[in-house]
Amino acid sequence: MLKYEKRIVGVIVGLTLVGCHLAQLISQEASVTYKHEKSAFSVVSAPKMRFLIVGKGKIADPQEQQQRAIVAVRKVAEAAKAAQQEAIVDVLAEGVMTVEQYRRGEAKEIVTGAIFRERLRQLAKLATPDDTVVIYTHSHGRRNGFEKSQPLGGIVMDLPVLKPEHGGTLLWDEYAELFLQIPARNVVVLTMSCFSGGLVEYLNSQSVAERWKDRRQKEGRNLIILTSQNKELPSAPIVKDNEIINPFTYAVVMAFGGEADGFALAAGKPAPDRRKDGRLTVGEMIDFILYTTEHTISESIQRRNTAKPQLTGSFDRSDVLFEQVGVLSPKTPALRQNSF
Repeated sequence: MLKYEKRIVGVIVGLTLVGCHLAQLISQEASVTYKHEKSAFSVVSAPKMRFLIVGKGKIADPQEQQQRAIVAVRKVAEAAKAAQQEAIVDVLAEGVMTVEQYRRGEAKEIVTGAIFRERLRQLAKLATPDDTVVIYTHSHGRRNGFEKSQPLGGIVMDLPVLKPEHGGTLLWDEYAELFLQIPARNVVVLTMSCFSGGLVEYLNSQSVAERWKDRRQKEGRNLIILTSQNKELPSAPIVKDNEIINPFTYAVVMAFGGEADGFALAAGKPAPDRRKDGRLTVGEMIDFILYTTEHTISESIQRRNTAKPQLTGSFDRSDVLFEQVGVLSPKTPALRQNSF
């Protein structure tokens, strides 16, 4: 059973440019993972690394922009496997399609709010108190709220034509409610979207913060929330290594790929001496992602880096997230090149 489980969870099915039928395989793959893992749950007690990586574009976006979201998801997934080769990596990414294709029924929505909610509920059921759960989302964000109870907006997870009451938006309060239920020792929420700092502001509101602000002290668990931007600004991409990429995504990929190991700040700048030990601490990850997101210089004057990443949570900076931090290289076991 264990050998079979490892073989299943080591395979990550992605998307082609069309993406529709392969996305169904993603869903099936994840359900198999959950099914077999659940049946073996009572005999497997070792801590697990669990990644949920989700990309959601809009059919109104140019196709090259839609494709960039798929590439971003692939990069994060490959970095996750580099960090932990035995990690359980669940990947969902919206396919590339046009409005005309959608209207003619030639393409359909792959990633939806309902699917994303179900994945989060599965994590709440399957994660153990010793596990580490990392959630990365790459999507559009909305600044304006749709209900008086949630004026800070959220992330787009549905096509607006199907969910007109919220413009396809999963509001921050509902999203927070779902990931706060995950019982893992470490819960890391990485959110790439415009105005994503609204999630941080919502979590820091007095009534919500009471639920988690003492989590590390009282429960010995870490909750770490990092967003690509503040609540006021769009999260724009930059050009790095001749590629258009969001600086937050770039920072996450580099962090999980091994570059955050030993990272430290001295007087607000990276310390010149870096001692790598093959382990990624909470503090190293936070400092590296925040600094790299904000300070990576774009190679294009037209695409300046305007990122103002945000942080909140209850954590101990010295706690270790990954016991083994890999380095992305041609020799690193990665996802199949034709997976996305």
